[in-house]
Amino acid sequence: MNFPKNLSEFLKKEKLKLIKKIAKGHSSEIFLVKKNKKNFALKIEKIKSTRKDMAEREVSNLIKANSVKVGPLIYGFDLKKRIILIEFIKGKTFSEWLFGLKKNKKNKIILKKFIKELINQSEKLDKIGLDHGQLAGRGVNILVRRNKPVIIDFEKASINRKCHNKTVLESFLFK
Repeated sequence: MNFPKNLSEFLKKEKLKLIKKIAKGHSSEIFLVKKNKKNFALKIEKIKSTRKDMAEREVSNLIKANSVKVGPLIYGFDLKKRIILIEFIKGKTFSEWLFGLKKNKKNKIILKKFIKELINQSEKLDKIGLDHGQLAGRGVNILVRRNKPVIIDFEKASINRKCHNKTVLESFLFK
């Protein structure tokens, strides 16, 4: 696999084994890496990215979100190399999970608990003044792990915008 030199150096330094590329976005790529039988997600800013502050913003926003137990845990970063090491969330996107649910009483209870927890997480973000900015739409920034929501991708989150995570989610879910 061909990847940037700074990624190779980081993998070697942290004793990480590269497994595969799992996602590719506008400004970054995400790889599944392993260390001591534990999986992690490694996000690296693309060399040609026009968003030169992606890594700093993601780290800062993720640390804030983690302070209220929201989002994948951050395990490390190297801002010089433009790399962030975070908890790997094994699961489906919210929309994949939702459309895969069978209509029965048990799943109705699971869905109610899921939505309650998702709203709770959005309220926590609102209370600390962190607006995610991308919670509506196709539900790709909400992953589902063991029927529980995990909000991901804090690159475009902001402490400068008025927070409306809960309102956006309620509109997305119920309207």
